Amino acid sequence: MDITVIAKELLVGIWDEFIYVLPFMAIGVLLEATIRTLKWHVKIRHALTRFGGFAIILATLLGAVSPLCACATLPLVISLLVAGLPLAPAMALLVTSPLMSPAGYTLLNWELGPVWANTVLFCAVALGLFAGYLTHLLRPYGFSEEVIFRKQLPQGNFHDPDYPVEELRCDCGKQLSHRVDRCTHNKLYVFLAKFWEGMLKIGKFVLIGITVEVVALQFIPNEWISMLLEGTGVLPIFALTFATIPLHMPQVTAAAMLYGFVSPEFGEGIKLSKGAGIALLIGGPVTALPVMALFIAMFRKRVLALYLMICVSGTLLLAFGYRWLPFF
Repeated sequence: MDITVIAKELLVGIWDEFIYVLPFMAIGVLLEATIRTLKWHVKIRHALTRFGGFAIILATLLGAVSPLCACATLPLVISLLVAGLPLAPAMALLVTSPLMSPAGYTLLNWELGPVWANTVLFCAVALGLFAGYLTHLLRPYGFSEEVIFRKQLPQGNFHDPDYPVEELRCDCGKQLSHRVDRCTHNKLYVFLAKFWEGMLKIGKFVLIGITVEVVALQFIPNEWISMLLEGTGVLPIFALTFATIPLHMPQVTAAAMLYGFVSPEFGEGIKLSKGAGIALLIGGPVTALPVMALFIAMFRKRVLALYLMICVSGTLLLAFGYRWLPFF
């Protein structure tokens, strides 16, 4: 087949699917922009260091409404640890935040249905609580805040452009919404700027997921994809869980990719199995190479090992548990 014809088919397929999900992506981004403009997540985050035993629950709930992916959450978690937050709620926040967000929930609800959206929300909260309380139990065994860092981090504000640790220095001051806020202090303009930023960020990840799905359907035999996503055995769950460990696959990317496979309108109408769906929707977003690189640079090796153990074992437990449920 002519390469020009193939390229045209790919571009048309990507465009059609993106336009189809665009309104629902906008609804999710609208919710996130509202939360960011009113700074609800910041207010809850500041309260984490004062909530003692309830901090794990609060951190898990904050992670479920946070618009941040794993790469953006880790610097935030480190800043909270430096400010005095125990590792247990910090780990709960780090695990939960990449798995759910207002935009992620909205897109999941539209693309895969309310059952999948609510299931992933439940799994995100369950994995966050599992991470927090397991870390709390292991605190006396080398996981206290005094001994988890490779080196002592200097005090200061990570948002300061002169903060000495480059890996943690935040450049949010360069964002459009912050520049608008400094110039106008107008909440409406700030909201519109945050909405635009969210559309660009979420749209990019949705587009990546759609592109992967359209290219896969074009060049990979449908039987292979069906065997992996429809498979009811043990192998698809293990394969998807471990294959996604090094990938940077935000939740909206995973959902958009799966939508193309299971949608009868755009894809092949593959019936997504419960175990494989959880392995991809939970295992994919929670781990990424950039996150692990920052872990290695900042923390002792045992902290990265604990994080990976929580992510992998938690994903497998949730995938097999959901698969064996006699309902849904």
